[in-house]
Amino acid sequence: MRARLATVSMTLLLLGCAEMNPGPPPVDTARFGRVIGDLQLAEALVAEVPVLVRDSMQAVYYDSVLADHGFTRREFDSIMWIIRQEPAWIDSVYTRAGEIVSREMIER
Repeated sequence: MRARLATVSMTLLLLGCAEMNPGPPPVDTARFGRVIGDLQLAEALVAEVPVLVRDSMQAVYYDSVLADHGFTRREFDSIMWIIRQEPAWIDSVYTRAGEIVSREMIER
C-alpha cells in the first residue's frame, strides 16, 4: 500500500513540475514553412501533368524542391514527423506556407 501511495505521489509531483511550453522547434519554422509552401506549389504543378507520368514527375518536383532547400527526402520526413508532434510548431510552419502560397498566387 505504501509503495502504491509513494508511486502515485511521485507521479503527481513530477506532473506538477512538468513544463507545458514545448520549447523551441527543432528547425527554423520560417525556413521550413518555405519548404512546405514550395512543395504545395509543386503539387499544384503536378496536377497539370498527364496522368501517365504524374507520379514520376511528382517525385522529380519534390526531390528538386527539397534539394533547393538543402534537404533529402529522408531528412524532410524525419523533421516533419518531429514537428507534427507539437501543434504550435506545425501551426506556425503551415501558417508560413500558406502565406507563401497566397503571395505566389497573387503575383501570378
